[in-house]
Amino acid sequence: MDSKDVYSSSVDAQKEFAKHDSELMEKIMQGKKRNIAHSEEWTSVNINEIISQFAPDAHAEVHGNKVEWYNEKTKISVVADIGGGYLRLQDKSVPYNLYLDIHGKDVRNYIDANGKQHGRPKAEREALTHFRIKYRSEM
Repeated sequence: MDSKDVYSSSVDAQKEFAKHDSELMEKIMQGKKRNIAHSEEWTSVNINEIISQFAPDAHAEVHGNKVEWYNEKTKISVVADIGGGYLRLQDKSVPYNLYLDIHGKDVRNYIDANGKQHGRPKAEREALTHFRIKYRSEM
């Protein structure tokens, strides 16, 4: 059973559980709405490759509407949204939510052509830190 299988079975189980938990169902639906509104801006990724790269040997843990693979050595979590079909990379070495790009880099700021640092707008940061999970047939 690979990470994609674990994610897919977690999705099925949580969606079944959410039939009897309106709060969980609302969170799952919020993820689905984010997917519908923004997924065209997101890079598509193979969840198995991402977990192998950023959280090797990590075991999945389900937390409500999220499935998380955390690597103690790298302090990186791969956090997959159940309703949205996307994942994010989170740096857990800092005491705040720091999401990373596909290369594991902080995208909060950028350097312009003149060497000046600027903060990225939220929409741009989110486009760089959300990744659509490929379907099995796309992998």
